[in-house]
Amino acid sequence: MKNKLLLGTLLIGIASIFTSCNDDRDANPTLQSPSTASFTVNTPASADQYIQLSADNTVHLTWSQPNYGYAAQATYNVQAGVVQDDGSIKWSEREVKDEDGNVIGYEPDFMSTNYYVCNAELSAEEIAQQINMADGVKKEEQYVDKGYRKIALRVRAAIFEALTTLVPGSAIFSEPVYFNHMASYKTVKAPGFIFLIGSPNGWKAPNPGNAEALEDWKLFETEIGNKIYEGTFDIPAGNLQFRFYTKLDDWGDDNDPKGSIGPQKPDKGISSNWKQTKPDEWDYTDNNLMPGKGSWLFADFPGGTVTFTVNLNTGAKPAVKFVAIPN
Repeated sequence: MKNKLLLGTLLIGIASIFTSCNDDRDANPTLQSPSTASFTVNTPASADQYIQLSADNTVHLTWSQPNYGYAAQATYNVQAGVVQDDGSIKWSEREVKDEDGNVIGYEPDFMSTNYYVCNAELSAEEIAQQINMADGVKKEEQYVDKGYRKIALRVRAAIFEALTTLVPGSAIFSEPVYFNHMASYKTVKAPGFIFLIGSPNGWKAPNPGNAEALEDWKLFETEIGNKIYEGTFDIPAGNLQFRFYTKLDDWGDDNDPKGSIGPQKPDKGISSNWKQTKPDEWDYTDNNLMPGKGSWLFADFPGGTVTFTVNLNTGAKPAVKFVAIPN
């Protein structure tokens, strides 16, 4: 069983977390730009302990929801950084490249999982990878053990329409919380991945016990950290219905979709149609990608090879593209 490093006491019950993190925009309320004062991460209970990160432990983190003026369902992402001698923080960042592959800037590099409730079990391995990224380590052979150091964690909250379209004025970072003695280890980021779950694999449950069975149903990042996932699979004939999961943490529900993403929030198949672009190729694209259990449904698929591309970058269009080579 994984060790859990407590980063604060859970101050509210699960019921109140679910209530505070629900989305209710039926009345089209006006978005209130939140303040940092309304968005706090609980002070680490283990702030002064000596913590050696490893692939076998997790870090439990809890926080409050920003005040958006209504009970919005925010998306939360976590970022790690290294505290420098002058007290500043060097956060984990990734390169932004232009179409020719030239580096044109940097943006925050978050841990791979999106959270929709106000608590998280963070992978200690991912924290170590972000520490190493902040240190400029891109390959394992570049790693130098720097021992125990002061490490910062912060949470970004934001509201997205259709998962990748950021609602203006909704993004906000919490103030950092600190571990005063945390040690990394030799590990670097590999391409991230998501899972295809649906009729092709018999709707196998997205839980840790099925990790091995779902290994062959991963879509991998086309470049480390770019959040564009792609996978090609042989799909049998029949009704093709599916959605994607960013993590294996059970099915999820409307209040907490966990890792589930699809074309809509309710658990229902959305009838979808291919567009023939070449004599032997069918395409499908849309931007309806959001946290939820909705699924794409292609009736009477004749069977064949399908390449699935999912773009989780803010404002990405198209958000999904499926290319089929039917039998």
